[in-house]
Amino acid sequence: MLYLLLFFVTLFVAIFLIVLAVHLKYFHRRYNGNPNLKYFAAEDFPGLTAEPISFASDRGEALRGFLYSKKNMSPVGLIIFSHGYGAGHLSYTTEINTLAKAGFVVLAYDGTACVSSDGKYFRGFDQGPSDLKCALRFAKNDEHLRKFGGCVLVGHSWGGFTVMNTVNESWVKGAVSMCGFLGGASVMSQLAAGQTKNMCARFFWPVFLPFFFFLNFLSFGKHANLNSLKSLKSTDKPVLLLYGGSDKTVFYPNNGKKLKEGLSDKKNVRFLLYEEKGHNVYLTKNAEEKMHEVFGRIASVAKKDKDKAKEMYKQIDYFEITKEDESVMSEIVSFCRAICAGKEENG
Repeated sequence: MLYLLLFFVTLFVAIFLIVLAVHLKYFHRRYNGNPNLKYFAAEDFPGLTAEPISFASDRGEALRGFLYSKKNMSPVGLIIFSHGYGAGHLSYTTEINTLAKAGFVVLAYDGTACVSSDGKYFRGFDQGPSDLKCALRFAKNDEHLRKFGGCVLVGHSWGGFTVMNTVNESWVKGAVSMCGFLGGASVMSQLAAGQTKNMCARFFWPVFLPFFFFLNFLSFGKHANLNSLKSLKSTDKPVLLLYGGSDKTVFYPNNGKKLKEGLSDKKNVRFLLYEEKGHNVYLTKNAEEKMHEVFGRIASVAKKDKDKAKEMYKQIDYFEITKEDESVMSEIVSFCRAICAGKEENG
């Protein structure tokens, strides 16, 4: 009996240490972007203007970004854009430009401990909705932005999770989520075990889950462990969900598919699945494949020769790997326009 007890105690401690190591690796740090990459800015797009903004997070740290718009255009509405995990909003300037070209003012910012914003630690995925609520407070108190009377939320990946769990805020008219995950603890459990691996690895998903729940609770208290399915079940606002069926970053069977099944009776939620696409559903299939090919090749070279890898970054055709899928972006633009015009009531 004593040996059995020691076995379970040892197993418990071992699992907790694995989970803690993963948690610290991903969240106990800043994300400053890749200094070798070119990030498009407003000046790379004709007529795109960028007005610097700054507002305080829930912890009093400065979050920085820009208000993007097109010159000489009458705005049709306000979009607040939430970026993916650690990326910073400049990773999406092409998409922001498309939204601005469609007539929207786009408020885009870097999350806590990401790129231009303050913060010593990323903290965890549940920080995203807290940051977005602060962006909403900034917008509805700004003398120029408050005239819109509300906004549409758009986000990708972590940003998708963020907007799904902020859609119920009063100043939000609707939301577009691309490849967002169900919850922080669940996606980290899958990551730690190997989400696309065999059944042996999958066995550990539920084993790891309560440990990640606990660490999230230590970081965020009553605001921890937000659940996208629960959030969307409780809203009647128009929501557009877009997923790539071949997404291995936010593994589709464990996230998008579950949302589709769980929200099948929600007429206000529209679901678009692109079977052949991966995580960057807003890109063309060719651009996404080229991006993975280029970065995969650089990563393999960097292990042996970092200087050569830096030179390879300079040779990247950034327009080729950021080419948008016009049909996908058209769906997003049309959905946002309908919301701002008061026509998108039933998804």
